[in-house]
Amino acid sequence: MKNKLKFATLTLVLFYFKSGLAQTEISDAEQTFVYISSTLNTFKTTGRLVNNPGIDGSDLESFIELLEYYSEEFSKEFNSDSAMCGYYLNPENSRMTIEEKAQISFSFLNSLETRVEHYLTVNEYFQEELAEEFGTFLLDNINELKLQSVSHLWLPSSALDEAAVISFLDSTCQ
Repeated sequence: MKNKLKFATLTLVLFYFKSGLAQTEISDAEQTFVYISSTLNTFKTTGRLVNNPGIDGSDLESFIELLEYYSEEFSKEFNSDSAMCGYYLNPENSRMTIEEKAQISFSFLNSLETRVEHYLTVNEYFQEELAEEFGTFLLDNINELKLQSVSHLWLPSSALDEAAVISFLDSTCQ
């Protein structure tokens, strides 16, 4: 009985640790996505890097290309060209209630587990490629900057209620 109790306790501790670690990892992926979205949006509107992480002029073009690539990788399921947004914005679906249209549109996304795994993988590849192409100094600077980044775009990386789904679709499908 003592061994079963120890095993159960150990299992709970490992589950809690793994769950906390997974939450930290998805939070990091979300912050990376927000940093990328914010940086690209600012660059497109101003033509310059605000809060430059250490990119010099000769690397600017390849840095922006890297951000654009990973922005697409993060958001390919829900960007403005996605099936989800296509359905949500289709005028033929205007007879439905907003709730029905949102529910059906959101169902075009992969399962939550699959989405989270995708975001974690994309974040890992982004950080590896960033370090490889531009060095760990730049990666460290971006990891600092992304903690303060703000964007109206976000990853659907958790279970969302009806109002959050509608808000997500409205902000994403423009």
